[in-house]
Amino acid sequence: MSKTINVPLLNVTIRRDAMTITPVTVPPSELTLLRQMFGKENVTEGDQAGVIEVDPANEHERLTELVEKSAVKAKTGKKAEAEQTGDATAK
Repeated sequence: MSKTINVPLLNVTIRRDAMTITPVTVPPSELTLLRQMFGKENVTEGDQAGVIEVDPANEHERLTELVEKSAVKAKTGKKAEAEQTGDATAK
């Protein structure tokens, strides 16, 4: 039997540009990544939105699958774009 842990979720807003602000709900561990991606000044932490239960034993596998799926989509997208533009160097 796996033991789950409670992870808080935070309301966060991300300012992408002067006209676009995106609200998201994320665990605190993702704030560092968001700040690196969008800039520290563009990520505003809000109130706690709730709590989720996470099984640490399965979390690594779940995240690995998501990263692999994203990589496949990115690779497929580059290949399709290359076919449309006639770029033979894209893989």
